[in-house]
Amino acid sequence: MSGYFTPDQVYREETVFTAAEADRKGRARPDALLYRFQTAAGDHYSSLGLGRKTAVERGCFWAVTRNDLRILRMPEVGERLWLDTWTGRHGHGLFWRHYRLQIPEGEVLLRGVSMWVVMDLAARTLSRDYAWAQNAPVVKQAGELPASFRGVDFPGDLPGRAERIVTPEETDENGHLNNTLYVPWGTDLLPEGFADSHALRSLWIEYRKELPEGQRAQLHFLLENDILYVKGFASEKECFSIKAEYV
Repeated sequence: MSGYFTPDQVYREETVFTAAEADRKGRARPDALLYRFQTAAGDHYSSLGLGRKTAVERGCFWAVTRNDLRILRMPEVGERLWLDTWTGRHGHGLFWRHYRLQIPEGEVLLRGVSMWVVMDLAARTLSRDYAWAQNAPVVKQAGELPASFRGVDFPGDLPGRAERIVTPEETDENGHLNNTLYVPWGTDLLPEGFADSHALRSLWIEYRKELPEGQRAQLHFLLENDILYVKGFASEKECFSIKAEYV
């Protein structure tokens, strides 16, 4: 862990994105953003005594079920940044976490909010043993995104079709498709050259069912009015959904 706490209980890591994390325009890719947020969340939970080690000792693990980002501009390679995260409200086994990426001079590049749950390690279902996780402080920050349970609207018909199989390289330590890699599964569906002429302004992802290594998934998608909609299915069950807005 390389972070520290600010006086208002925000966990902060100073970070720089590398060329390996960037697109062809030298801007951080959205999957790289989510990877940094996921790592910072783990570091923060560990610093509170609520991290992976504590969860595993109780037969549990943390799982993110939703990510919601609002982007003013993507960070550039080599740009010095503050990645801030803090724990928000929680209730009924749902835990909200907030993010903010800014430069030290004060410009905010993006804001995000995610929803987390505690899962049973053996059963791979929601755990009833989450009282220990409620020790996380409830922190409020100006400008943070709403911690809402409500989802987003999708068109009734997503006519595009594609298929992906989860590879060993795409799995995380829990044995399923890493949460950050759902993004390229979606953006790979965009027309060639689209990302070069458009900028991502918001990203909403909901994770409903994990995709283990070797799982074959069917992708239903639509690009309409510069908004990409994607739903992923496996064994005829919806596993995830993505809404990405561009300008």
